[in-house]
Amino acid sequence: MLRYESTGRVPAKAVRRILEESGAIERDWWKGLLGFDAAEEDRPSLLSGRTSLFYSTGIPDDDDLFMAFADVAFILGRLADWSKRFKIKWHLRMHEEDWGAVDPSGATRPLIDQMEKWARRIRTTATGRDTWYVAEDRRTELLRRHAGRRGRGAGGPKEV
Repeated sequence: MLRYESTGRVPAKAVRRILEESGAIERDWWKGLLGFDAAEEDRPSLLSGRTSLFYSTGIPDDDDLFMAFADVAFILGRLADWSKRFKIKWHLRMHEEDWGAVDPSGATRPLIDQMEKWARRIRTTATGRDTWYVAEDRRTELLRRHAGRRGRGAGGPKEV
């Protein structure tokens, strides 16, 4: 489970915009969606959310690891965009372990280090200081191959 949370209160206007934009994302997610828990849209508030990433059974580990990485790389891109536009710092945790942060300047060194380790495991490379290459043809093939997996996300209920 990937968890993300703003480190401070986010202005109401930014909360509304982030919720709109996250709700409009059209993506065939591997397991869980990008989603937020927002206490009150009309007041500054902390934004937090979580995304389920891995299947416990039924999916080969290499496939699951690659697809979860693809979703996390995508999520980090969205968080980085919102961070830069709205001056938000996001704190990230993976399976209750601190993974670092994304702030207006990009991913912090601890987060980059975690993603680099993961990238080596799936045999991919960075495309920038804090962005990673995801082979979309492989992602598309794995989505097709595992189309019967539970909790697909695309077209299903939003994870909030």
